[in-house]
Amino acid sequence: MSSASGYRDGVHSVCFAEGNVYAVGFDELHGYGKKRYRIESYNAIDGVPLAKWADEKSYNIASLISCTSLGGHIYAFGVSDSFWSILEFDRNLNLVRRTDIDKPYLVPFSAIAIDRYIYIAGTTLTPQGSTAAYIAMVSPDTLSVYKSFSMGREGREAGAYTIAFNKNTNRFVVGGFDKSEGAMNWLLIFLNRDLELIKIVRTNIKGSITGLAINPEGNIYAVGRSAIAKFSREGEVLTTITSIPGVKVYSAQTPSTPIGPNIVVVSDNDAYMLSSDRLSVVDSTRLSKGPQILTSFLGSMDSDNEKLYVALTQVVTKDDWNWTVMALRPRARRLRFFGV
Repeated sequence: MSSASGYRDGVHSVCFAEGNVYAVGFDELHGYGKKRYRIESYNAIDGVPLAKWADEKSYNIASLISCTSLGGHIYAFGVSDSFWSILEFDRNLNLVRRTDIDKPYLVPFSAIAIDRYIYIAGTTLTPQGSTAAYIAMVSPDTLSVYKSFSMGREGREAGAYTIAFNKNTNRFVVGGFDKSEGAMNWLLIFLNRDLELIKIVRTNIKGSITGLAINPEGNIYAVGRSAIAKFSREGEVLTTITSIPGVKVYSAQTPSTPIGPNIVVVSDNDAYMLSSDRLSVVDSTRLSKGPQILTSFLGSMDSDNEKLYVALTQVVTKDDWNWTVMALRPRARRLRFFGV
């Protein structure tokens, strides 16, 4: 548990690197409604807090939303009410460099590092005032956008919330939504390493994809509050369930994973282990042990060879929120957890 203020402190994502767990979000230490970027690190073994960094300035809207690691450094991505940011830290959370970008205005929901670049998926505003899915290739040497891809046009809005890289096909898969005539449906975008479009898959599943994961066979797992679905590596729907809502999902592309061939889905208050074939429930656990709500903001999960890490925001009252970072450890089929 972490509480920087007596107001609303929220956390979006975690990333594991260099033996530590890093969590990104915001706090309101400067006062109610005054949000600022915040990142913390914890020892992955026992959850002991190690370091923290928070912005000197606060804004009406501000939060770090996604993070990833590359070359021993941690990269965090956030958005305020007038710009979005790329921040580079060393493993002890000393700020190395920072870039604030006002155009295009982007909400950087998801980030992954592949080879020498970092890829960000988010939602941006078009000159016409509609939304578009935006994927950026960022150079860690300059903290600048090297290449980008966007999708959205007047009369048909789109957005991106999550990105994954499929090692089997050497492609990026981006999940989000496609909106036409008021109806919002799941959207998958397939891109190559140079962010050139391969294909777009539109589905009849209502809502938006909020999390993506890929298993060793290259199958794609997508979650949203309306459904959980398994896709083939080419984007064909194989299995869908609507009995469990999802916000975040994890599956590894390597055999050495703490959950075996299964996937883990996290929603508000609960975590589910599902079979990778039929998405049947293998096990589940209640993450919230008291009357407070543990709500899952958009963001990523991560893992080492033993545990899964997830960030949730504890809502005590409408004006009192706290960070909650958890490690989930499967044991003998049971998905046990300890709070970080």
